[in-house]
Amino acid sequence: MASRSYLDHHATTPLSDRALAAMRPLLEEGFVGNSSSSHHHGRRARALIEDARRSVARVIGASASALTFTSGGTEALHLSVLGLGRRGPVSSLWCDPGAHPCVVAAMEALGVERSLPLRWIPTRAEGAMDVEALSAALEPEALLALSWVQHETGAVLDLPPLRSLLAERGARWALDGVQALGKVAVEVAATGADAVAFSAHKIGGPQGVGALWVRAGASLATVMPGGGQERGLRGGTENLLGIVGFGAAATGVADRLAAMPSVAARRDAIERVLQAHGASPSVALRPRVATVSHVGWAAAEVSGPELVAAFDVEGVSVSSGSACSSGRARASASIARLYPAEPWRASSALRVSLSPETTDAEVARFAEVAPRVLPRFLSGVKTDSSTD
Repeated sequence: MASRSYLDHHATTPLSDRALAAMRPLLEEGFVGNSSSSHHHGRRARALIEDARRSVARVIGASASALTFTSGGTEALHLSVLGLGRRGPVSSLWCDPGAHPCVVAAMEALGVERSLPLRWIPTRAEGAMDVEALSAALEPEALLALSWVQHETGAVLDLPPLRSLLAERGARWALDGVQALGKVAVEVAATGADAVAFSAHKIGGPQGVGALWVRAGASLATVMPGGGQERGLRGGTENLLGIVGFGAAATGVADRLAAMPSVAARRDAIERVLQAHGASPSVALRPRVATVSHVGWAAAEVSGPELVAAFDVEGVSVSSGSACSSGRARASASIARLYPAEPWRASSALRVSLSPETTDAEVARFAEVAPRVLPRFLSGVKTDSSTD
């Protein structure tokens, strides 16, 4: 059995063999060139970047010319929100209440610039968008930020009714696709969004590189001006090594999707262990991705961060929320907004996330460790092993 179990794949995935094989020769060579240079070395670097751009574009059903490389998912999301929001009229700002903290921060910053309050998109059970309520409140020329796959619970956005409403109202909108790629089929043009963001390290690519797809005809302001790289949309010398790794990882997306039934079976095995100890899954009624179990406990003062620490001591890496904010010992604001009537879902949250790289041995270790860890925190909670 593995000495440790890594079950935090929504935070980051291991570097894939494909990405490593593509990056290693460049690391060993030690020098390629600046892709903005016109000489031989620059042209070679440019060719590598464009090859990677085509690979990423292919798996999202897009033209390579519509794809801009960034320093990661956060920058891609900021570029989508601020780029759209600084170009053209904006009557109101609407944000998915389950949005990643970086999206909320970008929308809040845009609100200050535009002197507009940030409004939360109304939701129903389990954070599902209330399209009827949104329709009643949405005015023309609104700007919205939505999450394709919620980064903590794994809930999948029901795109068709939103797409129809937003097109009808002439709204512009940015879509966070960071947790979608490699977990659900992605055809960016079919989403109806003006811009969709992705991140390499969620699909076995390196950390520190992302991409933004922009719909033909959509106009974005440059958020980071510089030397005119990325067709003037994002200044700064491109991260050649990271982009090459992203392109290579993208070629494995079909394999990742094919592995989802096996991933779901492992996820379900973990969730059964958690439910046997009184856990309540956060998503039971809505579609969710195969890679995550997000649970909480209603009947006890359970602290998600304390649970994470206890599992860590036992050799199991899990989380209580987004990796960008879960290092702070406080409840997830996203979950609190999605479940306002159930505050315990945020305070007691435990997120166990998997990928095709997750092994049966890692799942078995979790099943072995959980009965030692969970009872320490669950005094008074009825479990399958509780006696009357």
